[in-house]
Amino acid sequence: MPVFEGDVQCGPCNAVINLWLRGRVRTPSGASDVDLFFSGASVLTLPPLLHETRVLELDTDPGGLHRYRIESRELNVDLQARSLQLHRAAGAQLFGAVPPTRVPWHVRAGWALLLSLLRLPGVGHLLLGRRGSA
Repeated sequence: MPVFEGDVQCGPCNAVINLWLRGRVRTPSGASDVDLFFSGASVLTLPPLLHETRVLELDTDPGGLHRYRIESRELNVDLQARSLQLHRAAGAQLFGAVPPTRVPWHVRAGWALLLSLLRLPGVGHLLLGRRGSA
């Protein structure tokens, strides 16, 4: 379960997901943004901002509800929920794995010139000629 760094935002929702936490966690590859979504959480009133927060999974009740503890500087609270979803932001890892595209300066200059010319009225007609005149 995550141990958050810094501030953690939290709030209630009105749908199946009725409690969310949002913050940053430390991973082996660096810090990552994380969203925690509780479904059917028994505790709905939390302060909008928590500090030094961690979420622990305790056990599962015989009724199928999972028990969790949210520990922070402001409060320690136990809650029950049907499920917990952990969402990590994958954008930094994705774009870190894909190499950037390198475009030579003369290709950039050619496109810039062409697009600048096409802004002038009638240049597009001159460059393309009379097409489709049958």
